Amino acid sequence: MKGFPKIRQDGLSHAGAKTHPAELDPCNKPQCHTLYRNLASITLPEPRLPHKKSARKTAEPAATRPGKPSGRLDRLTLLAHQLRAPLSLIAALAQGIERRGQHLSPEEIRERARKIHHASRRLDDLIGTIMNFSRANAGHIVIAPTSLDIKSLIYRMCKEQDKLAGRPRCLMDIERLPDRISGDAVLLEQTIGIVLANALRYSPEESRVIVSATRTEKDVTISIEDRGIGIMAKDLPFITQPFFRGANAKHLAGTGIGLSLASHIAVLHSGHLLIESREGAGTTVRIKLPR
Repeated sequence: MKGFPKIRQDGLSHAGAKTHPAELDPCNKPQCHTLYRNLASITLPEPRLPHKKSARKTAEPAATRPGKPSGRLDRLTLLAHQLRAPLSLIAALAQGIERRGQHLSPEEIRERARKIHHASRRLDDLIGTIMNFSRANAGHIVIAPTSLDIKSLIYRMCKEQDKLAGRPRCLMDIERLPDRISGDAVLLEQTIGIVLANALRYSPEESRVIVSATRTEKDVTISIEDRGIGIMAKDLPFITQPFFRGANAKHLAGTGIGLSLASHIAVLHSGHLLIESREGAGTTVRIKLPR
């Protein structure tokens, strides 16, 4: 899912080395305290997802899940953990090069550099998503629609993901898209990026993700399909709720706010997300947008 783009400041857009906790803990940063306070009680407008008959279970409008709600401490712990993971990897790899650099081959150094770059992109994506989610919660995201080349945008994002993976993982069938559509290029790039990154993250590394598209006179639909772990039927109605994560995905990296932000951006464009999934068989996310 390219990494998430930078958002305009006006409101739009196993390593074994030990590391010192104070150096890696993002919660030691004053700006993080401010950010986390803003995330204490986040709720975003939920899109109305249309019903569609399918062999797969389909996500319906998010509901309030019974049981204990996630507390503020749980949310902050989740965010801190997700920010610390790439920082720990970067620090460990850098220390390894510093200590053993003279004994490493050029290829080994390049591989470590690639991993550092990937981890730094992941960290940048996380920070961008959290910041924009906070802005969305405050009502500060406003779309600035222009005429944009949606095919070129998708093509570039898929190629960037292939480069990060070190091999082709995205299969594209987007020729049916119109040459241009009306929308906010920065926000739509983030929406597509979130869905694409999820598809790659929650599917086997050797598998491919299919990015396809259809159009009508009034709208376009961008579909991103994977053959990953899927979403449990009991979790599907809640999958776009802020901080919600499926029971079968909690062992994997993620904050639970990406799809919520992507859905919110689609709604701002008078569109919506339709999510179909079957546990163990994969997920298809359709982003429907007006032309």
